[in-house]
Amino acid sequence: IGVASLAPNDLIISEYLANPVGVGDAEAEYFEIYNATNHDVDLSGLIVRDDGSNEFTVSGSTIAPLSFAVFSSSDGAALGVMPTYVYGNRMALTNGDDEIGLYRPDDMLINKVAYDDGDWFGAGIAHELATIGAMVNTLTLGPTLGDDFVAATSSLPLGNFGSPGGPGNTRIDVPPVPLPAGAWLLMSALGMLGWVRRRVQPARGLTAS
Repeated sequence: IGVASLAPNDLIISEYLANPVGVGDAEAEYFEIYNATNHDVDLSGLIVRDDGSNEFTVSGSTIAPLSFAVFSSSDGAALGVMPTYVYGNRMALTNGDDEIGLYRPDDMLINKVAYDDGDWFGAGIAHELATIGAMVNTLTLGPTLGDDFVAATSSLPLGNFGSPGGPGNTRIDVPPVPLPAGAWLLMSALGMLGWVRRRVQPARGLTAS
């Protein structure tokens, strides 16, 4: 599906690193989003906007169902990250107060995180969303504004911590992708076939008189 079809919280900002250590911010900043739908989402046309005047529009990227995508200011080599999308110098995550917002092409908000301290847990420590589940509000808050985010504990190069592309310390309470109806029918048919075959097996060890 395309981003124009997305509802609020179909995409969720699940992690961000605004102040990496051992390398310049422009070489290692990143944020991560989670696809909470049961569909592949073509991210072309997704608008990402900060608290200032910076924004960019995504092109040519797809995120799988119930999976993560990483957006980075660089190719991610410094931290061993393989970003889904590189936004370059079109946006920067400030170390003070800032926002990261995801919008449809019609400017409808999908999800946004706001924070007033980009390295609340310390420089080089990413902020990970505590829980992905039945999101009520499209706005999630950084640790100085609320309790939505926790500190990353997975080691990255150069003394940084984060889990770009994976859950890390985020608990995911999203139901798994249901099997299509056809798959259920096929499984039922195979099960019935096995039962019938067991029923008609000839008796063993008996001889006709």
